[in-house]
Amino acid sequence: MTAASAAGILVFLLGVPAIAALLFAFPRHRRLLLALMVFTICYVKKPFYQEVFFVNYRGVDRGFAVTIPDLFFFGFFLFALLGGLKRKLVWIPFNSVPWFFVILISALSLVGTEVPFYGTFTIHKFIRCWILYWVVVNVVREKEDVYAVLAGLAASLVFQGFLVFWSKYITGSVVNRSVGSFRHPNTLAMYVDLIGPMLMGALLSGRLPRRLNTLALVAIFAGFVSVIFTKSRAAIVLVPAALGCVIAVSLVMKPTARKMAIASVGMAGALLVLAIAMPRIVRRFQTAPEESAETRHYFNDAAKAMADENPVGIGINLYSWSLANTDYYWYVYPDMVDVPDPEEFRESIRGQSRLGTAHHIYWLYAAEIGYVGCGFFVLHLAIFSGLTAWVFIREKDRLHKGIALGILVGTTFHHVHGTLEWIFRQTEVQYLYFIQMGLIVAIWRMRPARSGVTPRKAAGRRKRELPGPRGRAPLAVVHARGVSSSPEASRDEP
Repeated sequence: MTAASAAGILVFLLGVPAIAALLFAFPRHRRLLLALMVFTICYVKKPFYQEVFFVNYRGVDRGFAVTIPDLFFFGFFLFALLGGLKRKLVWIPFNSVPWFFVILISALSLVGTEVPFYGTFTIHKFIRCWILYWVVVNVVREKEDVYAVLAGLAASLVFQGFLVFWSKYITGSVVNRSVGSFRHPNTLAMYVDLIGPMLMGALLSGRLPRRLNTLALVAIFAGFVSVIFTKSRAAIVLVPAALGCVIAVSLVMKPTARKMAIASVGMAGALLVLAIAMPRIVRRFQTAPEESAETRHYFNDAAKAMADENPVGIGINLYSWSLANTDYYWYVYPDMVDVPDPEEFRESIRGQSRLGTAHHIYWLYAAEIGYVGCGFFVLHLAIFSGLTAWVFIREKDRLHKGIALGILVGTTFHHVHGTLEWIFRQTEVQYLYFIQMGLIVAIWRMRPARSGVTPRKAAGRRKRELPGPRGRAPLAVVHARGVSSSPEASRDEP
């Protein structure tokens, strides 16, 4: 065992109980820790990131990761199991079963493979994603919890904007494509792709507290600028389109002067940024190497062949290994099949240049866990999208409706972007997706019929409570309507 692996294990064993102890010692600061947990998913980076039993491998996962957000959500998990939440827990949250099948089929796909150890890295991450989802569903029960999640996400975009500006114009460490705190520009782009529309929907609802409203506005601008400087061709198109889609739908639902003002200011700011960056953007589109697009097609051809020939796939997290060590290699080098010495070519620098991971999330899943496994993955995504659409259509609370609209648009564009990238499998983006889905399920459960406040119980509370001062509804009636008693939330009645 290396020193880094030992350090990662030690940090996890000490950090998780420490977070749980903080939650027990300072229960009033639970929402602050929730916001920090959400914020830290944007910083899965060394030295605050350790890969236990790391292997030098070109696949998606290279070890059992220990990250800062892991310490937080495992701490929350332990806190909840020990009764710290003081409420009934949701043991198997909505839509868990399809994900369980993805994990099960991933495990089965490793049977008979030459390096099953590599696959356990990804299964470990899949389980962590579900625990994070479980934590969000169980911790987010009130509107103030929703505010905490939004604050964490907004702060992460402001942080990315700061890092992009700092590295570009202060230190000069980034000359070409900005990466923020991520390993690749496209990761930053897809991260913003998920958060930006969600914050826009919340902002247009007009139901955010003043400080959070300002933070969300700054975050959207910072995220937009960050995407421009990533020079990700797909994101430069998809992110403005997603933000515009949220604004358009919100205006169609209920046009207001405030929404028109936000749309006008946003459009002016976007045009200004685009005007400044347009020469670089045009150059990026004109000078993008054709080999990059060709290699993506080669990757997809290899993935399709793997899926066709292996009913349960070639093994989770083993696409890159299979590409480098089996005859699937020649799918990415179809122009070199007839070289005089194939083995010598495979060991050459040129023969290693096209190896990597399929840049198509769906073909990657199909290759590694088969069409059935990929089907459960797509089913998992579809069910969440259906629930998000349901919340958007049926929810009466304007903030929750705006959040659902933003998540629905953001995830839809994100899934489209997935046909060009495998980044959904990266830890930061996958964690972010499960946080958003946990938030949607939590919002869905906040509705009176889901939270246990039935009409009969609400009527009983009305009889027991005296009328409120100055004709206001008593507290029990307010809670029966599913509205928090906070001043900000009391204005949420449509």
